[in-house]
Amino acid sequence: MSSNTHADRKRPPTQKWTALAIATAIVVAPVAYSGDKVGGFTAPNASASATNARAQAAVRTDRFIVSYRQDPRARASAAARGQGLATAARDAGIGIRPVRALSTGAQLIQTDRKLDRASSKALAIALMKDPNVLAVEPDRMLTRQYVPNDPGYAQQWHYHTGNGGIDAETAWDTTDGAGVVVAVLDTGSTPHADLLPNLIPGYDFIADLDTAVDGDGRDPDANDPGDWHDGECNIFGIPEDSSWHGTHVAGTIAAATDNGVGVAGVAHGAQVQPVRVLGKCGGYTSDIADAITWASGGSVAGVPDNATPAEVINLSLGGSGSCSALMQTAIDGAVGRGTTVVVAAGNSSSDVSGFTPANCDNVISVAATGPANAFAVDYSNFGEGIDVAAPGGSGVAPAEDNILSTLNLGAQGQEGDGYAWYAGTSMAAPHVAGTVALMQSVAVKTPAEVEEILVNTAYAATGFPEGCSYSKMCGSGVIDARYAVAVAAGTEPLPDAPPPPPPPPPATELENGVTVTDIEVEADGTVRYQLEVPNGASNLLFAMYGGDGDADIYVRHGAEPTSTAFDCRPFSFGNDETCFFPTPESGTWYVTIEGYTAASGISLYPSFVDPGWPRALAAEAEQLNNHRTRVSLSWAEGAKFVDLYRNGAILKTVRNRNHGTTDTFRIIGSGTMTYKVCNNGTLECSDEVSIDFASQKRRTR
Repeated sequence: MSSNTHADRKRPPTQKWTALAIATAIVVAPVAYSGDKVGGFTAPNASASATNARAQAAVRTDRFIVSYRQDPRARASAAARGQGLATAARDAGIGIRPVRALSTGAQLIQTDRKLDRASSKALAIALMKDPNVLAVEPDRMLTRQYVPNDPGYAQQWHYHTGNGGIDAETAWDTTDGAGVVVAVLDTGSTPHADLLPNLIPGYDFIADLDTAVDGDGRDPDANDPGDWHDGECNIFGIPEDSSWHGTHVAGTIAAATDNGVGVAGVAHGAQVQPVRVLGKCGGYTSDIADAITWASGGSVAGVPDNATPAEVINLSLGGSGSCSALMQTAIDGAVGRGTTVVVAAGNSSSDVSGFTPANCDNVISVAATGPANAFAVDYSNFGEGIDVAAPGGSGVAPAEDNILSTLNLGAQGQEGDGYAWYAGTSMAAPHVAGTVALMQSVAVKTPAEVEEILVNTAYAATGFPEGCSYSKMCGSGVIDARYAVAVAAGTEPLPDAPPPPPPPPPATELENGVTVTDIEVEADGTVRYQLEVPNGASNLLFAMYGGDGDADIYVRHGAEPTSTAFDCRPFSFGNDETCFFPTPESGTWYVTIEGYTAASGISLYPSFVDPGWPRALAAEAEQLNNHRTRVSLSWAEGAKFVDLYRNGAILKTVRNRNHGTTDTFRIIGSGTMTYKVCNNGTLECSDEVSIDFASQKRRTR
């Protein structure tokens, strides 16, 4: 039991926000093991979840992560970065305190007061005046990922063959995961007798004392002191007992097995390294990113290097929002060191694209299923970002339809060992992490190889889970541990990849000089457009204006823009933003309007000056007798007379009457001819087109 006084426990939080995925949990202790119920609150319904989402938009924070460009040529000195912070503080009228440099090279800062969404954007605008700044993002509080289920008695169906299990039993005939380390970045771990044989030293990465609740900051003690609270961690003000979430996750991965007591673990010969990143109300992105670096063998300032780097990291945590530059860099670093990163998809019955870190690149994002290979439609996230599914429980009664694992029986502080059923993508992810440990114990694979094997074997074994399809993706299928281990060991061939999904709908085509009106976009949502710009055009303009709310425009040539890859991103208040290119490249320009908050009634005006140059040049070749070849050229626009160029030299000048002409010549063997059409006597030319006479196929460049 914590020694905090009741008055202390009622102190309002100062630097917290709870992710939409979690609010309450019902945890049922099995009658056969303890006979006690641990907790008893009802999960929010869909309406409550929507209220929680609105609360997310209104959250205030005083912690921000400033990520800098990685290009060594553009890397600023520490002094220059400090000056940039000072200038931004002056411009925004906000006090800024540097907290620490992070493992990726980013900087954690703290403002002198908590900022709402609008003030946060003002700070970001001020900081991004420094050209070395790539992104400014809130230091989000992420939370454990599980949902309620009802009491009852259960078996570990999720390991068996059939009924939606992963066929771990058959895989155990080959390996138990011995020699592999799995890092569990979670609430830490309790000294559970069914876990101790497989626990190795970890680390506590929680720096904020109010979150840590153990009285100290970062240290080598990953013991879980409990994460109970009196209601300050959710918008409903409902108290919650300690979850012992990390203990439950660790038990699924590597609980001691064949010892006559308790439960089994997927990779019960592997070692679990508890890394504490979640405390009361959750954990900060800055701590989690540093923990990912450390667990995978990277260095973190002020922390001794990990003597036993993990081959697998399990992240049964998350929150709403995009993948931050900091988190992505940390994950990329871990993957670059050979560590596979497994992430719970989240429990909001929403598209995973809106939830981090499951929406980051280079992770294995895991959706949840219940018995009978059925998608956990009541809670699991879905979408194209999901890689595979794994048993997470139905989330409803009976209890035996959920996931049984190790737990502590204390309501607040630690008491006795116990076992309980949980449900959620938090429970699905450790099935995958444990399976990865089994695979790595038979043959060391790169993270990319691991993902390919899991995805392909899951689809080959089960196909899409019931309730999933290309219109509602929840991964390629439920993982099959036996099949994945066999392919990793080389005793069975890698099956074919799942067929690709249908292509996404194209972006809406824009017309030169035609305004699009009444655009609506949700907070963190996007609307996509594209515009074809001819060769030689000038003064390209995209002007967004009007309406309510706050949206941002991103523009990029040749590919759709992202939060870190764009040719223009004004990032200002409201909806009045413009992007202007005096001499644009020809081709497709992509425009994304993203809702910083919900916005409506927006207009978008695209325009450019069309010079009337020849364009859209096409060529067809026809083989004649005696090695003669006729090339027929056609194009659009152009002056009254045009010059025809072949292989860089003027071939002839023709009247531009029908926008077409022919060229006939002798050619022996193979060769390539390159053509372009220019307004007479100028360099106002079409793009070039090439003909390869070996195949007589059109080839443009």
